Amino acid sequence: MLNKLKSRIRKITPIFYILKSFQDKRYFYQLLQGYITNPKARRVFAGIEARLFKSEKKFSNNTLILQKQSYVENPIDIDTDSLLNIQNSLKKFKIHDLEKPQIEFLPNNRPSNCNLAYYNTEDMYKVKEVLEIATNKKLISLFNHLYGCDPIIDYIGAWWSFPNNSPDHGTQRWHRDLDSLNILKFFIYLTNVDINSGPHKLIIGSHKDKFNTGLRYNHADNDVESLIKKNGHKVFTGTAGTNFIEDIFAVHKGESPKKHPRLLLEILYSRVQSPLSPKKPFVNAKDSEFSSILIENSDLFKKIVNY
Repeated sequence: MLNKLKSRIRKITPIFYILKSFQDKRYFYQLLQGYITNPKARRVFAGIEARLFKSEKKFSNNTLILQKQSYVENPIDIDTDSLLNIQNSLKKFKIHDLEKPQIEFLPNNRPSNCNLAYYNTEDMYKVKEVLEIATNKKLISLFNHLYGCDPIIDYIGAWWSFPNNSPDHGTQRWHRDLDSLNILKFFIYLTNVDINSGPHKLIIGSHKDKFNTGLRYNHADNDVESLIKKNGHKVFTGTAGTNFIEDIFAVHKGESPKKHPRLLLEILYSRVQSPLSPKKPFVNAKDSEFSSILIENSDLFKKIVNY
């Protein structure tokens, strides 16, 4: 009975966020800014937020590209050894079913009915190469040049998407991410991704377009036909190591794999912490094998790491 009530409340977005706000103030911020979906209005409020955290200005050659098309493909080079070390490290960590998070298993022992499986965020901080990529100066400079302030690392995660016949879940349908005002997401394919592997798709330049949506809304293909016809869309395919950074206010989705599974690593940069980030720091810098990286980049990790 209680679980049914919780499920119903989750479907009523305003009530869900108001109730969650009593537990965690980040949900209140997300509720407020999540209703700012007019691009011009959003830029105004994002500018106000950025000025509160203004920092020394950095320059990026990719800023104009991102402003024009909503994404930059392969903004950094990921060498073969780093990619291989990340892939091998993740093989050792358990993943959990999105629908049943209490069920954990190793990637090579997936239950047949599991369609999406996530790694625990804590495990991402045990991989040196992931931390080195997250602190890459090219990515930090792009955020700074775009918004006028330095980011925090809000969330690092990775997940498997498996071929299945189930209906697409939320993020496999067109949507905008409304987690924070000044925000960028960086993605890395850790497997080869072709058209049958669930590629990421984005409507080019759509961060500048009006589009009737809201918090936790997702849309079918016919809802975005006119937007695609006007702007065109980008399908991200490539070998393992292919990476891209995007303004996630642009309309986008991840396709459901048809033949081959997909492993994706995501790094979320924001200025004001979103509910995706842990409520309290959960990594102790002194206890970490990679304490030097965490300490040298304390401004980036301050919401994640205890110093």
